[in-house]
Amino acid sequence: MTESRQPRRRSSSSNLLKKSPQIQRARGSQKPPHLFDCWDNVVHRVRVAKQIVVFLDFDGTLVRLRHTPGEVFLGEPARRVLRNLVRHRKVTLCFISGRQLVDLRLRARVEGAIYFGLHGWERSNGTPPDLPGTRQLRQTMKWVQQQVRGVSGVGVEDKGICFGVHYRTARKPAVEQACAIVKQSLARLGPGFGLLAGKKIWEIYPKDMGSKGKAARDLLQKIPGRKLVIYAGDDTTDETAFALLRNAVTVRVGKFRETKAKFYLKSPTEVLLAIKRLEESLS
Repeated sequence: MTESRQPRRRSSSSNLLKKSPQIQRARGSQKPPHLFDCWDNVVHRVRVAKQIVVFLDFDGTLVRLRHTPGEVFLGEPARRVLRNLVRHRKVTLCFISGRQLVDLRLRARVEGAIYFGLHGWERSNGTPPDLPGTRQLRQTMKWVQQQVRGVSGVGVEDKGICFGVHYRTARKPAVEQACAIVKQSLARLGPGFGLLAGKKIWEIYPKDMGSKGKAARDLLQKIPGRKLVIYAGDDTTDETAFALLRNAVTVRVGKFRETKAKFYLKSPTEVLLAIKRLEESLS
């Protein structure tokens, strides 16, 4: 996702998120340990692994969130660290994001990595399947664009096979108005479509699009041998991967929220430090 965190206070928008059956949240989770407190164990697993597969979300994980998604690029120091990592013969590096594939590649620019866009549906190492309901979804997107026109701080992002309603800079009355419009759009689309709740964004998508967890699992099935999997993400959409990758080193980034991840890091700065330590442990 590419937007900032939702407030904890209860509002119409939060009610929509709680009521939507498509949104998966981790329940009953305790705060996991900080990754660096368990680093010796991680390094041991790294050194004995035959293959290491690293999955990294982009916005909020590798780079700090900005007012608009277009302001975000991976800095050259971080790019150098990641390029060093991907050169290791036993490392497979994957970026996995809610951004479209072409946009993600433009902003990361790390040669040799695998890129997954739109939560794993778009893949640089394969052609995505056709999805039913595309025409219906685009008609609904145009309807939403008309409905939110003039609603301050609310905008619609066209992502091709899905679309997002951003409300990062909107005030509470505008958020509530947008919330009602999103509810209506889901009713218009019917049961074949779902809602992903990100950071100040609602994404409406075909349910057949899959998830980050499914995309990660599909890639791992193609890599033979014993593998150590490392996955870092900062958003609700990453929880599908945390849940599926039970033996992996899973890391939730940012302020603590309920999570199925085994570890946490505080910020993209700590994520890059962890990547640098990982690369050094392989040298």
